[in-house]
Amino acid sequence: MMEKSEDSYAVDILIVAGGGGGGGTANNQYGGGGGGGGGFVSSSVSLIVGSSYIVVIGAGGGGGVGSLAGSDGGTSSISNLSLNSAVGGGGGGRGSGSSSPGRSGGSGGGAGGFPGQAAGSGTSGQGFSGGNPGADASPYRGAGGGGADSAGSDGNASNGNGGDALVFSDDYEYASGGGGGSTTSASGGSGRAVGGSGGNAINTTGQNAVYHNIEGESVGTGGGGGGAGATGSGAATTSGGSGSDGIVVIRYEGVNRNPTYSGTMATTDADGYITHYLIDSGTFVA
Repeated sequence: MMEKSEDSYAVDILIVAGGGGGGGTANNQYGGGGGGGGGFVSSSVSLIVGSSYIVVIGAGGGGGVGSLAGSDGGTSSISNLSLNSAVGGGGGGRGSGSSSPGRSGGSGGGAGGFPGQAAGSGTSGQGFSGGNPGADASPYRGAGGGGADSAGSDGNASNGNGGDALVFSDDYEYASGGGGGSTTSASGGSGRAVGGSGGNAINTTGQNAVYHNIEGESVGTGGGGGGAGATGSGAATTSGGSGSDGIVVIRYEGVNRNPTYSGTMATTDADGYITHYLIDSGTFVA
């Protein structure tokens, strides 16, 4: 008599790491770089009913303060599925003179506004690089952080916009880059989709990356934080925005399988799909 196979069901999984923080500045001339979006891993796999899967959600990186680059985002992962971990987004480069490159990560952080600095690189298959400073010209904006779907824009004379997001279940967006900071009243770079926008001479602090509100829960997006703006006159210490926490999303067709999760989970039922959003670290039992 043949042994009965284990019950399993097919799912689409998205793993997003924490986004990088925007770079700070302690120099009145150079904006900070935008943080890179968190790296992502997506796949179609089968979950075995009753099996446990350990989920780790990476935290968003903090914004740099003064002469510090933004912090990198944390790694996200899920066990027992032979999937790579998603790499945290790189922090944006500081805007305080030389040696202000963006940090490498899932997507790379944008360089600080000082001319000649290097963008942070992305991880192959998980995200794109940040932007470079661009031409040696006022208002010395920081470059944008890379995103899941495109590189960050160069800064200095032009807006250092963040790289574009990935769209997944329910049309929610994830892992876009933060915008670079400006040094005049002109706006800083735009944080694409869920990334924070860069600061400027009036509102110097870079914006924090966005969280989605799903079923009353604050759900991480892996967006990068905006780079710090600079006052343009006198000494000033300003801060970049924080990156958003990562997320693990599990989606499947049909009826709700009613899995359990030891952490916080939001669930939606729309267009024939059940989608579970695993918001913090825990154990998922399929």
